[in-house]
Amino acid sequence: MRRFLWFIGTCALATLLFAQTGRTSKAVPKAAANRVDPTTVLARVGPEVVTFEDIEATYLRNSNRSNKSLLEQPRDTVMEFLRLYTNYRLKVLDALSRGYDKDSTILAEVAANRRLVAENFLYEKRVIEPMVEEALRRRAYEVKPAVIVIAIPQGENADTTAAYAKALACLSAVHNGESFEQIARDSSDDKETGRNGGVLPYITALSGVVRELEDAAYALSPGQVYPRVVRTRFVYLIVKLLDKQPRQMVRVRHILLMPTEQRDSLAVEQLADSLASVLQGKSVEAFAEAARQWSSDKSSADKGGLLGNGSFYSRSLGFEGDNRRLLPQFEDVLFSLKDGQIGIARTVYGVHIIRRDSTKSYNPEAERESVRRAYRRFNFEEDKRAFLDTEKRRLGWGIQEQTFAAFLRAVNPSRTSRDSAWDAEFSPLFRAEVLYSLGAKGGITVGGFVDSLKKRREPYTLNRQGMITALNKITDPILIDVLTANLEQEYPQFARLVREFRDGILLFKVEDQEVWSKLKFDTALARAYYDSTQTRYKTDLSYDLSEIYLLSDSVAKEVMTRAQQTRTQEEFERLAEEFTQRAGYREKKGRWGTLSVRTSSLAAKVATLQPSEGSVVGPIAFENGYSIVRVNAVYPSRQKTFEEAIPDLASAVQEIKQKMLTEQWLASLRTRFPVRYETATINKLFRK
Repeated sequence: MRRFLWFIGTCALATLLFAQTGRTSKAVPKAAANRVDPTTVLARVGPEVVTFEDIEATYLRNSNRSNKSLLEQPRDTVMEFLRLYTNYRLKVLDALSRGYDKDSTILAEVAANRRLVAENFLYEKRVIEPMVEEALRRRAYEVKPAVIVIAIPQGENADTTAAYAKALACLSAVHNGESFEQIARDSSDDKETGRNGGVLPYITALSGVVRELEDAAYALSPGQVYPRVVRTRFVYLIVKLLDKQPRQMVRVRHILLMPTEQRDSLAVEQLADSLASVLQGKSVEAFAEAARQWSSDKSSADKGGLLGNGSFYSRSLGFEGDNRRLLPQFEDVLFSLKDGQIGIARTVYGVHIIRRDSTKSYNPEAERESVRRAYRRFNFEEDKRAFLDTEKRRLGWGIQEQTFAAFLRAVNPSRTSRDSAWDAEFSPLFRAEVLYSLGAKGGITVGGFVDSLKKRREPYTLNRQGMITALNKITDPILIDVLTANLEQEYPQFARLVREFRDGILLFKVEDQEVWSKLKFDTALARAYYDSTQTRYKTDLSYDLSEIYLLSDSVAKEVMTRAQQTRTQEEFERLAEEFTQRAGYREKKGRWGTLSVRTSSLAAKVATLQPSEGSVVGPIAFENGYSIVRVNAVYPSRQKTFEEAIPDLASAVQEIKQKMLTEQWLASLRTRFPVRYETATINKLFRK
């Protein structure tokens, strides 16, 4: 019985306050470089040095174990990884020595990728990481707000004056000492929360409430009212903070006692008091056994009273994994207890004997990835827009309002940029005016903007918002180029990303020339490989079959009697021509031809009977009918000839050839770019 678990989404306020906005990288542990100098040299490849930082960063990216330091790996594992890395650097050095890094095609591909990576990296460093850190700081606490909700009229021409005046009046009344709870009951447009004095459940960062409410709540101390009316998309809010507590995550058990025909509510109360008294101070095993015996909540009783399948629960996020919430009465008692203590709560479902099993401390690193995903889902797009707009203002970029106003007066706001002749009112002189200033980078003229819109596929509404959106589409990429121009100098990590992408392209080009273009099928190598492995290659057991297929069991038995009397394949196939019911097979006289037991289910069924050549078997239940089968010939499995085995061994031979070419190439590179491992350093850092 899980009905007493409370879903916030069922309350009326959910549509106004919760999840209103519609708005990869795993956290890398603190590098082992905290204990090892990241510049420690582990190997030398020609003119290059390979540092601990190089290997650690590459290992974490490629091992799919980003939470495990390289220092935890045994020496042999590190050496194998180091050999792979030095081989990679040898190939890149070869490409560089050939001047591939100056190839125009490669330069263009690197530049295109750099722009994409740079934009994402910029947002990661300037927007996502700071906001995720702030959310993780907030998540150390959970807060309980109360709200007075004033609905904002919706619609393009809706008048919000009265709603805002009402919100201001409510805020003024609260500041003048009137009861927040009473004003919420009397004036809140959300009756569900209004009846409760505006009280909301505990929340924490990115727990599902609208961002404006979260920001206001975390700006307050308990008892304070936010000094301004908070505007969200659909409602005005007056916000008061009722409580702020360190976020606790607890594991909980309960025994639910419900009145029955044999046990009235008074008896339930007496039983609950008795059980709670007996279980107080007892072991978790004793409580679990009592839950299995007494609890009316059978789904948790089978688990010894554990709720949430044993996952931890917090007031602001519910149970880990599914976010279900307990009823407030249950929750209040639970969080008044200490670990191991017993309490009693009363809800609409009955009396709950509650045991708080254990408490888990808040660990921001454990929640970093889930917080990052939630932030990208709910807040990132809005913050990205705000970041870009702020940077444009900082650089002195912006709309020339007088020209923009003239632009909007000259177009029809009910039309779009895809309509014909929408710019007919623009004179040549007006087209030359600057519509958008790009500061030191010049500006975008009216004519340039019009031409850009006409080249774009997406239509933009010819009103202020539509044109601002279009201008952002044009100016945002220019801004990104400006903001990312010096990322390599600002962030060594970004410089490494770009360099590694370039090196990957160089490696692909040089490896194609030295290995893949030379990877022709080597018949002599294949013959030698076949001679050493020929016993692996066998033909399949196969049969040459003719069939009479019938849908009726009784008819199949009658036809089988006649089929057994046939002496030749021709006689059997005349019978098949007369009786078989398989579509298209009367014309073929039931002839299947040669079938392999590996690829044909009919041949596989026949093989279980171990028939001899010329025998007739059946009826065999097959494909919703019955098959009477003549075995015209048996082809036992045998060793394949070299020519027959080529398809089977070709991939293995090609792999051998590829390894041979690679090793020959690497051997020649090691003479040009000697490789030296710093064995003493490696032995000191890594366990055997």
